[in-house]
Amino acid sequence: MSAVNARQRNHSGSDPASVSDIPDSLMSRATAVAVLLLAFVTFLHGLGSLHIMGNGDEMVYAQITRATAASGHWLPLASEMPDMVNTKPPLLFWQGMLSTDWGRQWTLVSLRWPSLVWTFLAALLAGLVAWQTTRQNLTAGLLAASLYLGFLSTYRYGRPFLTNPPETFWVFLCFFVMLTWRPRSFSSRLLFPTLIGSIAGLALLTKSFAQLLPIGVALTWWHLYECKWNWRTFLFQRVPSLAWTAVLALGIFSLWFVLDTDPVAIWKEFVVGENIGKMSTAESSYVAAMLWGRTSIWGFCMGWFLNAGLLAFPLLGTMIRAWQRRSEATEDEKLLWILAISFFLVFCIPTQRSGRYLLEVMPAIAVLMVIHWRRLLPQAFLTTLIAAGVISTAVAWGSLALARETSGDIFSWWHWPILIGSIALPVVALFDRLHLARYAVPSTLCAYLSLSSFVGIFDGPMGRFSPAVIATAANRVVWVPENFRAAAELERMLLPGARVRGYNTALSHRGPENMAADDLVLLILPLREAAPNGAIGSRIELTSRHSREQIFELAQGRVEEHLFCRQWLLPAQSIERIPP
Repeated sequence: MSAVNARQRNHSGSDPASVSDIPDSLMSRATAVAVLLLAFVTFLHGLGSLHIMGNGDEMVYAQITRATAASGHWLPLASEMPDMVNTKPPLLFWQGMLSTDWGRQWTLVSLRWPSLVWTFLAALLAGLVAWQTTRQNLTAGLLAASLYLGFLSTYRYGRPFLTNPPETFWVFLCFFVMLTWRPRSFSSRLLFPTLIGSIAGLALLTKSFAQLLPIGVALTWWHLYECKWNWRTFLFQRVPSLAWTAVLALGIFSLWFVLDTDPVAIWKEFVVGENIGKMSTAESSYVAAMLWGRTSIWGFCMGWFLNAGLLAFPLLGTMIRAWQRRSEATEDEKLLWILAISFFLVFCIPTQRSGRYLLEVMPAIAVLMVIHWRRLLPQAFLTTLIAAGVISTAVAWGSLALARETSGDIFSWWHWPILIGSIALPVVALFDRLHLARYAVPSTLCAYLSLSSFVGIFDGPMGRFSPAVIATAANRVVWVPENFRAAAELERMLLPGARVRGYNTALSHRGPENMAADDLVLLILPLREAAPNGAIGSRIELTSRHSREQIFELAQGRVEEHLFCRQWLLPAQSIERIPP
């Protein structure tokens, strides 16, 4: 690897010194390793939780995986939702089929553990890039990996059964390879274009063929920069290689059409519906949607900081410092900024603009933050520490309130030490004002850990149905109200053996019209409301999708009323007698 770094220095014409001010002593390395271990513990904790921080799409993908596995075939994909079958390429669903042994080990942990592996591999790539960029500074590499894991977007989308973890890994791997073996990777006519095309093809098979556009724009910009904007060199030496990379990537993606028995359905549902449909707009015009509204480019700009979460102000400081010191930027830093900007510009084009589209370049953002980490103002880290402390304190207050309202010790013994440590760390940092930077990432991770520990109580007895209720529901149809597509899929984990079906939450007080006499129905009521007649059993659940008024009332202290509810399992005849 040192030879690679030597080639980089010779190629760029200068010796990179981006983060030579980051200490790389034995103590700093030990501290960085401890923070990384804390990140691993944080990501592993609650992996099988019913209330993991994630996205509603997880249950949609889970249902497609289960239905496809039940069919006994790799393709075509199957689903219980006729309009949600070919919603994504098959790699994610094949991954879920293998990790659950074709549905025989149908648990959340079985579905999710591969996502964790992809996320940790992406963190490894970020660490290696930072290590190379900083002249083999091991502390900088460890910091980049922990920073990436400290981003809210990584914690939220990097653990559930979603396309984001493998997609981020494969996309960033393309650019990792180009950076690591530069300049040979840029001048190669066949070897590296073939390798990058193969990697990009796997990225496309994970998410969409549309991913080729940001990857292609970034690679094109990189090649133009490397040949110093010599268009003759670019057109005759670089374009053929880029074209071969694109053709190979699309060829790998096209295997889905070749192997599937119904390619017409893929075209209609995935190409037209899922991808071209993202160009449609409810606004009066495309320009109006771009400049105003929830999905405007200005809101998209906030995606960087929403992805960073508690580390938003250090990211803002990084952007400011990078602009101020742009004349001192190394070749690697410039290429990483080009990568981030390319993805941002490309995803400004669709009318559906979301910060999730920027997840693939968050490993690069972590490296860029490391480069300027020691140059940031203390106030940037102070905001992170205060926010982490506030979250941990709020969790502690909620825990105490819930413990007083319930009988017995509902929390695990380790919950309270986690809360104490999560609150103490930012407080200790305030007395060590000269070293605020070292506390930012661990405080962020501790805030995540405290939240995960709090919601973990709803994965225990109070958040699950009793064995007697599970036995009663076995082999019977259970109707579950849904406030999102396939949300009822989660009830299959709670009522194994039941034939779970979803229905619109608007009918939650009378149930679906096509209920049979022997069916069961889940009814959601406020936490303190009395048990309805005929109730078989219940469990406590966290509510979601709050209105603005409910969020405001939550902030005023009405936690029990809006944060918790109770699910009651009733016979079909009982729910028909309940007034709306």
